[in-house]
Amino acid sequence: MQVFEVILFDVDGTLLDTSEFIFQAFEHTLEHAGFPEKSREEIARLVGKPLDLCYEILTGVEDVSGLSAMHRAFQVEHIDLARAYPGTRDTLEALKRSGLKIGAVTTRARTSTLATLSLTGLATYFDHVVAFEDVENLKPHPEPILKTLAFLNSQPDAAVMVGDTDVDIAAGRNAGTLTVGVTYGFHGLEILRSCPDHIIDDIAAVLPLVLPLFEHQR
Repeated sequence: MQVFEVILFDVDGTLLDTSEFIFQAFEHTLEHAGFPEKSREEIARLVGKPLDLCYEILTGVEDVSGLSAMHRAFQVEHIDLARAYPGTRDTLEALKRSGLKIGAVTTRARTSTLATLSLTGLATYFDHVVAFEDVENLKPHPEPILKTLAFLNSQPDAAVMVGDTDVDIAAGRNAGTLTVGVTYGFHGLEILRSCPDHIIDDIAAVLPLVLPLFEHQR
């Protein structure tokens, strides 16, 4: 069985249930900027893409920097809307005990990402976090993953990328990692269309995929 050194997670929709955190930020921003209301279904399909691109699609406006800034400011003020998915902490604890290095790769801003990970008690499990400010090219470009692996002194063939959106799976594939799609996030079963190497319905199900002795330790 393949031996892994690093496991990388997307944050929103993978580790954290940030549905209200994200939906309310979009709703607040669009309303206060005078744009028509968008359904949560429309918004959910965009989650995972760069924030500027989301607002360009939702509004048809070219310069959306002000909208993105308003969105991020709302999130900083409402980090309490984020919740860890059931079993997330126990899963990260098991991964950490095994000796794997753990990274987070997100398109969200660093300030709110670290705040939500801290609030939910998950921050201490991570060896490195790469947010949108840290790279020139966001997922699905491989740069965020490759930059994280370089920091952790590891290679793609010894790494796993876990996420809930097509851009997570594409980023992992483009970087050369094993890919794991979760069905409980923003894209639900649509993640199947991305053809990840593995599909899981619960975060704890990642353990037997990356820890060879896990089944014997239960």
